[in-house]
Amino acid sequence: MASKKETTLKEVWDKLDENQKILKDIARWIRFQNIGKLKEVLLAELDTDEKKVAFENTDGEMGIKEVAELAKAPQDTVYGWWKKWSNLGILEPSETRKGRLRKICSLEDVGIKGPKVVGTKKEEKEPPKEEKTETTSETVKA
Repeated sequence: MASKKETTLKEVWDKLDENQKILKDIARWIRFQNIGKLKEVLLAELDTDEKKVAFENTDGEMGIKEVAELAKAPQDTVYGWWKKWSNLGILEPSETRKGRLRKICSLEDVGIKGPKVVGTKKEEKEPPKEEKTETTSETVKA
């Protein structure tokens, strides 16, 4: 009797997993269909470089303090933007950090060029590596 319940529960879990995959596919296609409208909303709402920087760095990991510093905007202002953007549906709750928000897509995903910001995770680059050539002892920058 116990093994029949276990089998039934396993079947239910398998079906739920299958349904979740189907729903993710549906969401992906719906998002694709509406990408033009999403781009319109983003262009209208993110009308300053500060807003674009704040939006682009709302990754579900950084808090309001870090995002405000990168956007060079007061925390209260970023809070207001987040509230509005959440209501518009362009931000969603973070899956990794409870109480944090994340953008539903990057600006690049919808063909919007964002401002370059020094200090963002994406913009940090390693300094050029130095190599020594075998024939000389000169240092060559790669």
